[in-house]
Amino acid sequence: MYDLVIVGGGVWGCAAALAALEQGCGRVLLLEASPVLAGESSGKSGGIMSEFAGHPDDRVWVARSRALFEAAAQASGDAGMVRRYGRLVVAGTAEAPAFRRVADELGAEGMVSEMLSPEQVRARFPLVDGLATDTFGLWTPGAWHLNATGYAQTIVSAARARGLEVRLRHRVHAVRIADDRIRLEGPAGPDGTHATVEGARVLIAAGTWTRKLLQTAGIDIPYRPYRVQLSSIAFAAAESLPIISETATDMYITPDGPGSLLVGDGTQLWEHDPDAYEQAGDPAFEAEIAAGLARLVSSAGDSAHLRRSWAGLCGATPDRRPLLGPVAERLYIACGDNGSGVGRGPALGELAARVAMGVEPAPARLDPFRFPSADFRLRPGSGFLVPD
Repeated sequence: MYDLVIVGGGVWGCAAALAALEQGCGRVLLLEASPVLAGESSGKSGGIMSEFAGHPDDRVWVARSRALFEAAAQASGDAGMVRRYGRLVVAGTAEAPAFRRVADELGAEGMVSEMLSPEQVRARFPLVDGLATDTFGLWTPGAWHLNATGYAQTIVSAARARGLEVRLRHRVHAVRIADDRIRLEGPAGPDGTHATVEGARVLIAAGTWTRKLLQTAGIDIPYRPYRVQLSSIAFAAAESLPIISETATDMYITPDGPGSLLVGDGTQLWEHDPDAYEQAGDPAFEAEIAAGLARLVSSAGDSAHLRRSWAGLCGATPDRRPLLGPVAERLYIACGDNGSGVGRGPALGELAARVAMGVEPAPARLDPFRFPSADFRLRPGSGFLVPD
């Protein structure tokens, strides 16, 4: 029997595995259903990291995650794990007071930001020439673009050196709570029986599969997966752009190395089954983001072209805050990225490991059962910037 079993090999689960071993946990096992680490929501995301967020917790988690990403990048020698592009948030002038409030809070914490008019944006970034007159840009030079897969592989390599066991292609089908252990039913063998893994404690960090897994143990949580889309676009001047987020449309544009952009949104605010959703990008989404990119960056209308597009899932909670803590004796969860999981994930994985090991109590504000119902309205992730 393992001392701790972690279900889910995304950024959160991988960070939790290393943190548990660093805290002195004995036998730790990491289970991942896919053939690669961080291959689902973590790897499909835009990978934006910025302390510009409307909740103080988020800023603390992002700051800690930033340090962990930087340490992993240095340890691996991977120059592409962290790319320092800065971020321009484009919002309507009616939103300016709320943005100014958050910017002032960040300034008091030592973070640099500037509110720019459309003319000032164009002077700073000549290619960004399409801002409407009733908008402004909030510039935060400290924002990064992250390679989540590279991070996960690096820290799992460090955790393996400490004794971590990893099983890829190991999908957990059911969770069973016994008197002194948690049983996880895995893939079926040739005889039809399921391989069983037992843990004295289990942390489920399986992203948008978390709720389905808990339901096999008779537990439900307020957590609903919704679909988002992302495209890879060839654009020669990509690295002349900052990361751009537009609150009115929830579209974002992220330089992804030389000659490449990631452009995303395509948000579909209804619940999706993580085992049965369309993983290719929709033609309508591709047309929409092409038009949106050309509107903000006119030169992209003639010179940019689509490489491919794909879809992934985000996990929503009623207040867009994570769910982290115990859901039964010896059974813990960490989920609820609300579209911002990579930038906060290392810190939240660390926290989840400490809670699961009993090193510190679960924060009451993240209690998975703090809401009376699992039914709630889905909202886009832009509330991460300034809560509505």
